[in-house]
Amino acid sequence: MHKSDLVSLITLILLSNILVGCIAEPDLDSDGISDNNDNCREIFNSEQLNYDNDEFGDLCDEDDDNDLILDADDSHPFDITESSDLDGDGIGDNSDEDIDGDGTDNSYDAYPLDSTEQRDTDLDGIPNGIDNDDDDDGINDPDDQFDLTPYSSLLDKGPFVAGTKDLTFVSPRGYEITLQIWFPSIEESGSRVIYNNVFPGLALDDTTPDCSEPRPVSIYSHGFPSIRWGSAFLMEHLATHGFISIAPDHRYGTLLDANPDKLAELLLSMPLDIMESFDWLLDQSNSNGELNNCIVPGDGYSMIGHSTGGYASMMVSGAEIMTADLESGCADGNLISCNAIDFWSLNHDLNDTIQISDERVWASILLSPWNGTILNQGISSVSVPTLILTGDIDDTTVISEVTNTSVRLGSNLVNLGIFNNSGHYAFSPIACAARGCDGLLDVGISADLANVSAIIFLAQILDWPNSDEYQYPLSEHITWRYSMME
Repeated sequence: MHKSDLVSLITLILLSNILVGCIAEPDLDSDGISDNNDNCREIFNSEQLNYDNDEFGDLCDEDDDNDLILDADDSHPFDITESSDLDGDGIGDNSDEDIDGDGTDNSYDAYPLDSTEQRDTDLDGIPNGIDNDDDDDGINDPDDQFDLTPYSSLLDKGPFVAGTKDLTFVSPRGYEITLQIWFPSIEESGSRVIYNNVFPGLALDDTTPDCSEPRPVSIYSHGFPSIRWGSAFLMEHLATHGFISIAPDHRYGTLLDANPDKLAELLLSMPLDIMESFDWLLDQSNSNGELNNCIVPGDGYSMIGHSTGGYASMMVSGAEIMTADLESGCADGNLISCNAIDFWSLNHDLNDTIQISDERVWASILLSPWNGTILNQGISSVSVPTLILTGDIDDTTVISEVTNTSVRLGSNLVNLGIFNNSGHYAFSPIACAARGCDGLLDVGISADLANVSAIIFLAQILDWPNSDEYQYPLSEHITWRYSMME
């Protein structure tokens, strides 16, 4: 065979083999995988990935995880357990604890698929966001002091369970202040508090504040010597009606550190303790803690003070110490007046008046108030509505002193209630337990009357719905001096 013929034959054989291979194993997408073995014949996919192991590879499979949801509509096309992600956070709805991404866990969210709604408090089928009466108590939300909690009578305990705890913060003046705080509790059961492990109370101890709606605030100031929970019964009662109350221990004035030689310093420090305590509460409400968003900062607070705490309550409510009164008292041998001049002069110019007031105070309740021997004419500068409760046989702040205070309050005095056969410690059960109140009005009776009087007074100042229908309690145990309002 001629050499050229041999070359032509070999070439023909090679071409035949190539043609035979092409015809036998076509590869339309040229990915090196024959069409017979290619799970996506028209799409280059040399890796041949196939999540669900069906006849179609991932690049040409319209339902990669074979969950019957097309990939175009599937938030997790490679996860047979997930197919939707409502809030777009990358977590499938079946495993997302907050499906709508509104910050409320599904288990607490009445509308887990609607980011604009979380609750239906009264379970009437209308979301709170569009329900005009969230608690279904017949009072429209804009007029309801607690629009998530049904209205309850002011003559009884309120609808909340009272909780309490104690804590400390550092005063801007550089020392620790111990606070007691009372509040509506999320928990409805638990151990009842024993204050300082010596005096039992009714509030649940160390529970969680319910901050589901804003709370009005009261601050309590104790007498000398006493302690922050001296009138805990009243703060516990207010908590059942939705109040947050705080009470600082006043340094040099408690049962644990009382120092008569420091009385002037105590008197001039008590108003600062109160204001700094409210500042602390504001900080807590603005922080990510248990009290977050629990109060409205601009709403301020009401004052409650027993004995010396009554003096402090008047001071933060606008009362002024007249320098002339201090100088006169000092000249007459009143060491408190002399020491007050000396202590104030250390850091301040001694002007005509000493003012330590807080314009955030909107009301004041004075329980057997003592003027500290340094308040007299300046009481008339109190600028908030005031209620006084006292005893007719109080031998600490005698009735004549309380009457003088009430007269100087002028038109700011809303009412004066005088408890019959009652002494100074009607509002401090721990003192009755320690010193005895034999033969006097039972402290349980005076506490009940004080509770009802206080909540009616505060509710009317706050203009709570239906509060104007209530009158101060009529009882053989209390006399109301309505004439003092004239």
